[in-house]
Amino acid sequence: MKFTKMILTMVFVCLFAIGYQTSTTSAATWHAGTPTALQGKWQQKSSNHDGNHAYYNKVSITKESLETTYFGGMPDLFTHIKWHKVSHNTYVLHAQRFIDGYQHKIHRLTIKRISHNRMYMHLDGHTYFSSRHHLFNRY
Repeated sequence: MKFTKMILTMVFVCLFAIGYQTSTTSAATWHAGTPTALQGKWQQKSSNHDGNHAYYNKVSITKESLETTYFGGMPDLFTHIKWHKVSHNTYVLHAQRFIDGYQHKIHRLTIKRISHNRMYMHLDGHTYFSSRHHLFNRY
């Protein structure tokens, strides 16, 4: 009798453990839109190669898009955004870039928020927008 009760208890514990494991959620879930922690207007002071002309690279992040203006050129618009949080204050965004119509390439933007008002951003793994020495500041 004791042996049967012990077997039934072990079966119940195993079934409970299996059921508990399947109900946990994945931290790598992709979400639509942009993270609220990144939304707002950001700018970065830059200068040309000889240092005579200073300008601001700007990034505007809304709920559904990300618009960048850098090197004084035309703005780039990223939409159809999906994101997930990689680690503390580091986000990966997958987005389509609008250049005379949507292209099929999905760009990867990695954004690390250093503090509430400072961040840096990489496009497709390159420090194209900023590096640790040239951070974006919220304005």
